[in-house]
This record gives sequence, C-alpha cells and structure tokens, in this order.
Amino acid sequence: MRKIKHLLLVDDDPTTNFFNRHLIIKTGCCETIHEAKNGQEALDVLARLKELDEFPEIILLDINMPIMDGFEFLDRYIKLEKRLESVVVCMLTTSLADEDLLRAQKYNVLKDYIDKPLRESKIHELLEKYF
Repeated sequence: MRKIKHLLLVDDDPTTNFFNRHLIIKTGCCETIHEAKNGQEALDVLARLKELDEFPEIILLDINMPIMDGFEFLDRYIKLEKRLESVVVCMLTTSLADEDLLRAQKYNVLKDYIDKPLRESKIHELLEKYF
C-alpha cells in the first residue's frame, strides 16, 4: 500500500475526527493528518499548504457543518487552481438523503460518497483505487 503525505479531515464533530484520526494512524497510510471543523477552515488549511507547495492527496468531507457545509466547500473548491484536480475528494457522511447523493453527483471533483463510520477497509480501498 502506498503511503500518502497529507490527508485532510473536514468534520465538525470532534469525536468523529478523533476516531478517524486514530483509524488512519492505525493503518499507517498517511504521514500528516490535517483537520478542519468546517469548509472555511478546510479552505484555510489548503491555503496554508499551498504556501508550502503541498496539497492533501485525500480530503474526507462531511456534508452538515456550521459556517460552511460540505457543498459550500465544494462550490469554492472547484474555483481553486487546476492543480487540485489530482486531490481525491470523498464525501464522508451519515446522510442517506437521496437529494444529498444526487447533489453530490453533480460535482466532478467528488470521487466517492462514503457512509460513516469510516472503516479501515474503506481506507485501504480508497488508496488502492486512487493511488
């Protein structure tokens, strides 16, 4: 399994972030895990990484968050540099609503739609599929 350098978790729930961070560390698949509590913080993380000429290889993005939700993030994200097209953006959500799934399918930057909770097998599957 290929090890990636940066992964960005975007979720407003600290328990979910704690669990996901622990699971990702357990797999040993990533050197650095960045966290954001909403879409705006995620954009801020991306801006800081850009200054270092770094980008996450994977973004795991929740839908329902305060300040800027996952869809609002995607609306802003698609306007960023073309270089970000190589980033694997995955919606990681508890939402089973058909309208959320249909809305997500409209974003060509969104590579996957994953039901929470994140599992070790899904991490391995993502890495094998996209790297």
